Amino acid sequence: MTDNKKQLGQIKNLIMLALADGKATESELALIASIASREQLSQEELDNLIDNPDSVSIELPEDEETKKRYLTDMVALMAIDGDMDDNEVAMCKVYAITLGYDPSVVENLVLDIAECLTK
Repeated sequence: MTDNKKQLGQIKNLIMLALADGKATESELALIASIASREQLSQEELDNLIDNPDSVSIELPEDEETKKRYLTDMVALMAIDGDMDDNEVAMCKVYAITLGYDPSVVENLVLDIAECLTK
Protein backbone atom coordinates (compact mmCIF):
# COMPACT_ATOMS: atom_id res chain seq x y z
CA MET A 1 0.00 0.00 0.00
CA THR A 2 1.38 3.39 -0.94
CA ASP A 3 1.88 6.33 1.36
CA ASN A 4 1.88 8.84 -1.46
CA LYS A 5 -1.19 11.01 -0.99
CA LYS A 6 -0.44 12.96 -4.18
CA GLN A 7 -0.76 9.80 -6.25
CA LEU A 8 -4.02 8.83 -4.57
CA GLY A 9 -5.28 12.39 -5.03
CA GLN A 10 -4.44 12.28 -8.73
CA ILE A 11 -6.39 9.05 -9.21
CA LYS A 12 -9.29 10.60 -7.27
CA ASN A 13 -9.18 13.57 -9.69
CA LEU A 14 -9.31 11.18 -12.63
CA ILE A 15 -12.24 9.25 -11.16
CA MET A 16 -14.16 12.49 -10.55
CA LEU A 17 -13.40 13.62 -14.11
CA ALA A 18 -14.58 10.31 -15.54
CA LEU A 19 -17.86 10.77 -13.68
CA ALA A 20 -18.28 14.45 -14.65
CA ASP A 21 -20.49 13.59 -17.62
CA GLY A 22 -22.57 11.21 -15.51
CA LYS A 23 -20.88 7.98 -16.62
CA ALA A 24 -17.47 6.37 -16.58
CA THR A 25 -16.82 4.46 -19.81
CA GLU A 26 -14.76 1.28 -20.08
CA SER A 27 -12.02 3.19 -21.91
CA GLU A 28 -11.90 5.80 -19.14
CA LEU A 29 -11.71 3.15 -16.42
CA ALA A 30 -8.99 1.28 -18.34
CA LEU A 31 -6.93 4.47 -18.62
CA ILE A 32 -7.40 5.20 -14.92
CA ALA A 33 -6.25 1.65 -14.09
CA SER A 34 -3.20 2.10 -16.33
CA ILE A 35 -2.29 5.41 -14.69
CA ALA A 36 -2.82 3.94 -11.20
CA SER A 37 -0.45 1.11 -12.12
CA ARG A 38 2.12 3.61 -13.44
CA GLU A 39 1.82 5.48 -10.15
CA GLN A 40 2.41 2.18 -8.32
CA LEU A 41 -1.00 1.97 -6.70
CA SER A 42 -2.40 -1.49 -6.01
CA GLN A 43 -5.65 -2.77 -7.50
CA GLU A 44 -7.06 -2.76 -3.96
CA GLU A 45 -6.19 0.93 -3.54
CA LEU A 46 -7.79 1.71 -6.90
CA ASP A 47 -10.95 -0.25 -6.07
CA ASN A 48 -11.21 1.47 -2.68
CA LEU A 49 -10.85 4.87 -4.34
CA ILE A 50 -13.50 4.07 -6.96
CA ASP A 51 -15.89 2.90 -4.21
CA ASN A 52 -15.13 5.78 -1.86
CA PRO A 53 -13.39 8.73 -3.56
CA ASP A 54 -14.13 11.03 -0.60
CA SER A 55 -11.79 8.93 1.56
CA VAL A 56 -8.82 10.73 -0.03
CA SER A 57 -7.96 14.41 0.03
CA ILE A 58 -6.20 15.94 -2.94
CA GLU A 59 -2.63 17.09 -2.52
CA LEU A 60 -1.18 18.97 -5.47
CA PRO A 61 2.21 18.08 -6.89
CA GLU A 62 4.95 20.62 -6.44
CA ASP A 63 7.46 19.77 -9.16
CA GLU A 64 6.87 20.92 -12.72
CA GLU A 65 7.29 17.49 -14.34
CA THR A 66 4.63 15.90 -12.14
CA LYS A 67 2.25 18.83 -12.65
CA LYS A 68 2.55 18.46 -16.43
CA ARG A 69 2.11 14.68 -16.26
CA TYR A 70 -0.97 14.95 -14.04
CA LEU A 71 -2.59 17.59 -16.23
CA THR A 72 -1.82 15.58 -19.36
CA ASP A 73 -3.42 12.53 -17.68
CA MET A 74 -6.56 14.58 -17.02
CA VAL A 75 -6.81 15.82 -20.60
CA ALA A 76 -6.09 12.35 -22.03
CA LEU A 77 -8.87 10.92 -19.87
CA MET A 78 -11.25 13.64 -21.02
CA ALA A 79 -10.46 12.89 -24.67
CA ILE A 80 -10.28 9.09 -24.60
CA ASP A 81 -13.96 8.41 -25.18
CA GLY A 82 -14.16 10.93 -28.03
CA ASP A 83 -16.79 12.93 -26.16
CA MET A 84 -15.46 16.00 -24.39
CA ASP A 85 -18.29 17.06 -22.14
CA ASP A 86 -18.43 20.73 -21.08
CA ASN A 87 -18.18 19.66 -17.42
CA GLU A 88 -15.01 17.69 -18.19
CA VAL A 89 -13.43 20.61 -20.03
CA ALA A 90 -14.32 22.95 -17.16
CA MET A 91 -12.80 20.57 -14.60
CA CYS A 92 -9.58 20.30 -16.61
CA LYS A 93 -9.35 24.09 -16.88
CA VAL A 94 -9.89 24.54 -13.14
CA TYR A 95 -7.23 21.90 -12.47
CA ALA A 96 -4.83 23.70 -14.83
CA ILE A 97 -5.41 26.98 -12.99
CA THR A 98 -4.96 25.23 -9.63
CA LEU A 99 -1.60 23.91 -10.82
CA GLY A 100 -0.58 27.43 -11.84
CA TYR A 101 -1.17 27.17 -15.60
CA ASP A 102 -3.21 29.31 -17.95
CA PRO A 103 -6.46 27.45 -18.78
CA SER A 104 -5.63 27.70 -22.50
CA VAL A 105 -3.03 24.98 -21.90
CA VAL A 106 -5.96 22.53 -21.81
CA GLU A 107 -6.91 23.32 -25.43
CA ASN A 108 -3.26 22.97 -26.48
CA LEU A 109 -3.03 19.57 -24.78
CA VAL A 110 -6.25 18.43 -26.45
CA LEU A 111 -4.80 19.37 -29.84
CA ASP A 112 -1.52 17.59 -29.05
CA ILE A 113 -3.33 14.43 -27.95
CA ALA A 114 -5.63 14.52 -30.98
CA GLU A 115 -2.58 14.85 -33.23
CA CYS A 116 -0.95 11.83 -31.56
CA LEU A 117 -4.12 9.79 -32.00
CA THR A 118 -4.29 10.49 -35.73
CA LYS A 119 -0.69 9.39 -36.41
